[in-house]
Amino acid sequence: MDNSKALISKEKELIARIKELRKEILKKEKMLEDAVEEYVTFEISIKNFYKNYYLLKLGEYISILESLKNKLLGVENFSENKEDNKKDEDKDFVDEKKLKVLYRNLARIYHPDKNLDEDEREFFKIRMAEINKAFEKRDIKELERLLKKAYIEVGGGDISSLDRIKYMEEDIYIITKMVEIYTEKRKILEENEIAKLMKKDPKEREEAIQKIKERILSDIDMYYKIYLKIGY
Repeated sequence: MDNSKALISKEKELIARIKELRKEILKKEKMLEDAVEEYVTFEISIKNFYKNYYLLKLGEYISILESLKNKLLGVENFSENKEDNKKDEDKDFVDEKKLKVLYRNLARIYHPDKNLDEDEREFFKIRMAEINKAFEKRDIKELERLLKKAYIEVGGGDISSLDRIKYMEEDIYIITKMVEIYTEKRKILEENEIAKLMKKDPKEREEAIQKIKERILSDIDMYYKIYLKIGY
């Protein structure tokens, strides 16, 4: 009897730990979402700047330089039309029955219960939003991934509470590392020549563009002389 009570007590402790880990996972996922959004937003702003400013100023000279380089290397300008030959049949077939079964299973697991506290209810609402999004996209792989997570986060699938804790702690570690990776990627992006140019004030930017133009013109002159010397 004492042993039975100890096991019940231990299980309560494990469930309490699982609830703590669920909160931690949500917090880490939000950090990752923010880190990815910051990186992607910054990357898009650099691409837009490159297209709408850098290429307008230097695109003509860049094209001439690339053309000379390609001629010297014997590279022809092939049109990239290989992908155009792909048929619509290549698209993944969606098993509608499986899609609906996965959705129903997930909706049953993550349905917010009246007895949940506010933090727990928030967790379940966030997961249901992810499930609904995957269902709308008819993304079976994502729903399957979410079902595996459901067995770990909520229970089921014959996974012990101890193993659930282990898997959740591993998830937290992976998410933390992903946050570090995207933070580092953002730092690397900031060191990009275009990113640095974008951050300059208008006067400094024009001066920098002029220097880059001079450098490109110098390269064009060098490659052109080589081109003539070879006798093309």
